[in-house]
Amino acid sequence: MKKLENVSAVCFDLDGTLADPFDDLVDAISGMLKGLDLPPEDPNTIKDWIGDGADLLIHRVLTRQINGRVSDAVLNQARTLFLSSYLGKKPPKTRLYPGVLECLKGLARRQLPMICTTHMQTVHANSLLKALGVSHFFTRIVGADAIAALQSGPDAIYEAAAILRVAPTELLVVGDAVNDVQAARSVGSPVVCVTYGYNYGTEIEKARPDLTLDTLATLPNIIEKPMHSREQGPATTVPSHPVIASPLPSHTLRRGGDAPFR
Repeated sequence: MKKLENVSAVCFDLDGTLADPFDDLVDAISGMLKGLDLPPEDPNTIKDWIGDGADLLIHRVLTRQINGRVSDAVLNQARTLFLSSYLGKKPPKTRLYPGVLECLKGLARRQLPMICTTHMQTVHANSLLKALGVSHFFTRIVGADAIAALQSGPDAIYEAAAILRVAPTELLVVGDAVNDVQAARSVGSPVVCVTYGYNYGTEIEKARPDLTLDTLATLPNIIEKPMHSREQGPATTVPSHPVIASPLPSHTLRRGGDAPFR
């Protein structure tokens, strides 16, 4: 298998890459539709609509189209019902994918710093990763409220690189969808995708990431020795994008930025 060179840090997507939110999302959609007095949706159809945050998922479910849109009034009502079900006081059904814990332990042993970026609100992502027992592996968890662009965009990668004090070209992006590949390519980051995630019903190989993996357990073994250690400070090519220390005001978020999950 191809080895990845010049990797100094790793940026993980959350839903569809580290953890599977499917059952929780189906429950949230079911609760939303029930609250709107609408018929239930086939879970298999919902699966192909996951991947771009809560708001776009809601638009797609209510219009039954991947590019469908409802009015702001309908979206706001539906979002309230969705969040009430998704964030209800019950144990989450979201679980780590097989091999993820082994991967995180392996990267930690190699002292590779890790960060997690997600469409979730930061507080919700922190709570979920703590419940899953893996939050301590990450230097930072960057939610949609902590950056002014969508999680899948290049700004999130620049932000992650600045936080971890590496160049974007040394930051390995690990995701599950074509958006992850496009964002990584736009800033020169290497990118690995898992084959089991959510990519709108299309095989991720068609997006042409550097590598595809059936399990993240193999990831630590395909990364060559890092170029820089954390003690050496930032690489000279690290951009000057500011590190976000606290959530931005809500009006700076783009469409989908208020989503509670990826």
